[in-house]
Amino acid sequence: MRKRLLFSHCAFPALVFLAVSAFRGEAGAATTRQSITLDTAIDLALRSHPSEAQARAAVDVASARIEENRAPYLPQVVGTGEYQRLTYNPTGKPGIFIPTATSTPTGTSTSPTTTPSTSSWTRTSNFFTLGATASQLIYDFGQTSGRWSSAEASEAAAAHSEHAVEVQIITNVRKAYFQARALRDLIGVAADAVANQEMHLKQIVAEVENGMRPEIDRVTGETSLANARVQLISAQNAYDLACATFNQTIGLSTATSYEPGTDEMPPLLDEDAPLERLLESALHDRPELASFAKQRLAQEKIISATWGGYGPNLQAQASLAGTGVTLDNLAPNWWVGALLTWPIFQGGQTRGQVAEARATLRSINAQEDTFRLQVRIDVEQAALAVRATRATLGAASLALENAKRQLQLAESRYAAGMGGVIELSDAQVTQTQTAAQEINARFSLASARAALLGALGRR
Repeated sequence: MRKRLLFSHCAFPALVFLAVSAFRGEAGAATTRQSITLDTAIDLALRSHPSEAQARAAVDVASARIEENRAPYLPQVVGTGEYQRLTYNPTGKPGIFIPTATSTPTGTSTSPTTTPSTSSWTRTSNFFTLGATASQLIYDFGQTSGRWSSAEASEAAAAHSEHAVEVQIITNVRKAYFQARALRDLIGVAADAVANQEMHLKQIVAEVENGMRPEIDRVTGETSLANARVQLISAQNAYDLACATFNQTIGLSTATSYEPGTDEMPPLLDEDAPLERLLESALHDRPELASFAKQRLAQEKIISATWGGYGPNLQAQASLAGTGVTLDNLAPNWWVGALLTWPIFQGGQTRGQVAEARATLRSINAQEDTFRLQVRIDVEQAALAVRATRATLGAASLALENAKRQLQLAESRYAAGMGGVIELSDAQVTQTQTAAQEINARFSLASARAALLGALGRR
C-alpha cells in the first residue's frame, strides 16, 4: 500500500508534464519562428518600428515649417470675385444734399435737395467685382527672418532627435536579442538536467530493485526528475516570452515571428577606458545633446523675432479691380501704394510673448543640464556593468568546470556505493545552477556592452 501511494505521488508531476508538453506542442505548431541575425533585426527595426516612423514624421513637420516661415518674404497675391444683387435707392444723412434731376425749358438740370428720391424694395440690380491685390513685405523688424532661422534650427534638432531614436531602437533590439539567446541556452541546460536525472533514476531503480538501495532513493530520484521537467517547461515558456519581446522591439505587428541567431557581441575597443574619457565621448556623440543645442538656437531666434513686435512693418501693395453691373462691361480701377503699420500699444502682448520665449529658453537649458546628469549615470552604470559581468563570467566559468567535476565524482561514488542519493541530487542541482549562471553571465556581458554603446550614443 505504501509503495502504491508513493508511486501515485511521484507519477503526478510526470502526468502534468505530459499534459503541458502536449499543450505546448499544439501551440508551437501554430507559431513558426524564423532565425534572424542581429544586423538583419536592426535593419528591420529601423524600417518598421513605429517610433522611427514617428521621428521621421517629426523631421518632415519641421521641414515644412521652414517653408511656412519663409513664405512672408515672397509676394502675396490674392484674387477676389464678388457678386451682389442689391437695391440702389439713394440715402442721405441730415445736412447732406442729394442731387436730383428736374426738367426745365432748356433741358434737364440738377438741384440739391434734402429729400431722397422715391425708394423701392423691388428696384434691384446685379453688381460684380473682380480683382487682385498683391503685397510684398519690405521690412518687419526681423520678425520673419527670426522665425525662418528658428524653423531651420528646429529641423536640425528634429534630425538629431531622430538619430537618438535610432540609437535607442538599436540598443533595445540588441538587449532583447541576447536576452532571448540566453533563455534559449537555458533550455539546453534544463534539457540536459532532465536527461541526467532520467539516467540517474534508471540507475537508482536498478539498485533499489536489487536491494542495494532503500526505497527513499527511488522517491528522491523521481522527485528530482519531476523538478527538472518543471524547470524545462519554465525555461521553454520564458524563451517564448523573450521571443515575443524581441519581436516587439523590432516593431513587428504581423504574424511573422523571429528568433535570434547565433551572433555574439564583440568587446568594445574602449570599454576599459577611464570613466571620464567615456563620459567625454558620450557628451560629444549623444545626439540628444546636439538636439538640445539646436533647440536652444531655435528659441533664441524666436526671442529675437518676438522682439520685432515692438517695431514697424512696411509693405508695398498694389490692386487691380473691375466693377460693374455686367461681366462684359466692368469699369477698371487700380492703385499702388505702401502700408506702414506700427503697433504703438498692444496691452502688453509683445512684452508677455518675449517673457514667455525667454522662460522657454531657460526650460530648455534646464532640460539639457538634467540630461547631462543622466548621461553620466548611464555611462557609469553601463561601464561598471561591463566590467562586473566580465569578471563574473570568469568566475562562473570556473564554477561550472568545478560543478561538472563534482557531478562526475558524485556519480562515481554513487555507483560504487560510497555516496548517497542526496549527494548525487545536490551535485546535479549545483551543475545545473552553475551552467545557468555561466550562461546568464555571458549574455549579461553582451547586454551590458549593448547598453554601453547606447549610453555613448553609438549605433
